Amino acid sequence: MAKHIRYMLRFMCGRFILSDASWAEYHDTLRIIRGASGHVSYNIKPTQTVSLARIVDGRLRADEARWWFVPDWFDVGTRDWKATTFNARIETAASKPVFRRAWKRGRCILPASGYYEWTGDRSARRPWFVGLTQNAPVFFAGLCEARSDSALTCTILTREATPELGHLHPRMPVILTEDELLPWLSGETGDADGRDLGLGWSGRFVTRPVRPFGRDDDGPELIEQDGFDL
Repeated sequence: MAKHIRYMLRFMCGRFILSDASWAEYHDTLRIIRGASGHVSYNIKPTQTVSLARIVDGRLRADEARWWFVPDWFDVGTRDWKATTFNARIETAASKPVFRRAWKRGRCILPASGYYEWTGDRSARRPWFVGLTQNAPVFFAGLCEARSDSALTCTILTREATPELGHLHPRMPVILTEDELLPWLSGETGDADGRDLGLGWSGRFVTRPVRPFGRDDDGPELIEQDGFDL
């Protein structure tokens, strides 16, 4: 398991958080997701159940999904799918056989309060928290697919990192602004290579080093500043 987690953290975005305070803001300010449970956690991991919103029969609907995309055409159980698909590159997702159907019919958004990135040598990996300067809620752009066994799985789309985040990782989640949410869900945007999506928060990110934490650790203390020497 430890080897699997170390391998997983080489990818972006591998962990994110959803705090209770921000969840209330999502309902009050954006009014996008209604009735979702929220899954408040400071250490959300791939394969866990996450909240999302998608358009179904012309209506916006809150749903829950397993965060590790498995295409509908894979006719074995989701746990037998071995490809690393909790992230997908927005530049190529439309053309990849794994995501092609979901790109057209399974767009979704996932609420988050921020995410983690790791830097340093493998023997001394250092976690960083990435959030927003004004504590505003954010939504990741994603893709989801309802399988024939009724299981819903999803992936978070990533893009080239903005200059202010490039020192942590060359890529970042596609974080949509409020004006981009419904156009993304309805398929009005992103039909090229997606390079224009997820830039609306540029210049408004905050990054800080946090203390190393374990696979099953959780709680607001995980995002407290770590005063190690840079």
